[in-house]
Amino acid sequence: AAIASACLTMAEQLQSSADKSGTYHFSGAPDTSWAAFAEDIFARTGRTVIVTGISSSDYPTPASRPLNSRLDCAETETVFGIPRPNWGAGLNTILKDLGAPS
Repeated sequence: AAIASACLTMAEQLQSSADKSGTYHFSGAPDTSWAAFAEDIFARTGRTVIVTGISSSDYPTPASRPLNSRLDCAETETVFGIPRPNWGAGLNTILKDLGAPS
């Protein structure tokens, strides 16, 4: 919902101010890894699971992967006034909607 709301805000502002056009990034905060994200999901649902993080170099893919794939959302916040939402709050909502134990 946060990403959809951000897109709507950006679209509305772009309609009245074309000088804001460009390429922007948007994601929740704080920055996290896939492993830490998975650990948080298990912790919030009361499951004791060991998550082993791996580096991109340990996961073979046809395309090379960046060492740091975090999105820089500073310009989106500056230009459109859209702060990065805490992804944890959104995760709680999704887990509740999925019927996960809390």
